[in-house]
Amino acid sequence: MFIRTFLDLYILLVGVTTRILATGFQMDFTVMNRIWCKARSGFIDINTQSTYTLICLQAIDAFICSSSSVVVRQKSNIRVARCLIVGTVCFWCIHEIPYFIFQDLVIVGGTPMCITTNTIYAQYRSYIVILGILTIIPIIVISIFGFFNVRHMKTIGVKRLLSSFTRQTISMALFQILAVLVFTSLFAASQIYSIITANVAKGSYRRAVEQLITSFIATYGYGPYASSFYCYCLSKRFRNQLIVSLKEVVGSIHKNQVFPVIQRNRDHN
Repeated sequence: MFIRTFLDLYILLVGVTTRILATGFQMDFTVMNRIWCKARSGFIDINTQSTYTLICLQAIDAFICSSSSVVVRQKSNIRVARCLIVGTVCFWCIHEIPYFIFQDLVIVGGTPMCITTNTIYAQYRSYIVILGILTIIPIIVISIFGFFNVRHMKTIGVKRLLSSFTRQTISMALFQILAVLVFTSLFAASQIYSIITANVAKGSYRRAVEQLITSFIATYGYGPYASSFYCYCLSKRFRNQLIVSLKEVVGSIHKNQVFPVIQRNRDHN
């Protein structure tokens, strides 16, 4: 969950900022610079795919932690989590290599456009990556394990077995699962509609309305990446820990200072 916050922060800073500049101020740097055309969506996709994978793993981990079996709960540990995080990031970095190859800045009808030059890979991204990996699969996985998590948490016996920290961690995971369902479901419906109506003849008014709705949904879809911040803010334990940590950092200059014997004697004199 902690590592995910850095991935979410990168997506919000780079993704939302550049989208505001492109949509609101007509400053789209992807059609001005070839390197940025390849890098922007490529690195955002790596972080996005890693985030949704970690959300699914988080839902599974919460399901394991809420189990009534001690043996099952012991399967959740830091060592396994670190391996899964490193493996997830490395896998999606390798998966995104073709994007950096096929994505390019080209001139279409006298207008510069940042598009995927390979038709097969473009279809793969539309049907498999965007519709499958980033929408349908995460919704199915977190819905199934979120349902079982709620069932476990409602069990009185399990609540007695779990520590307050574990219960709070599971509650935070459920909050983030809910946020993903709320924000991603609308994006999934939009993608399905776009694929179904791809070959339908549309008038200028319908295209204008669809463009407005698509822009709203594209910005609305950044909601899951902001849920980590609110999740930590809603947790009293983590808020208190943050305050303590900040006080320790600020007060570390004035605390636990070791002075030499010569300096200490001079101070007394």
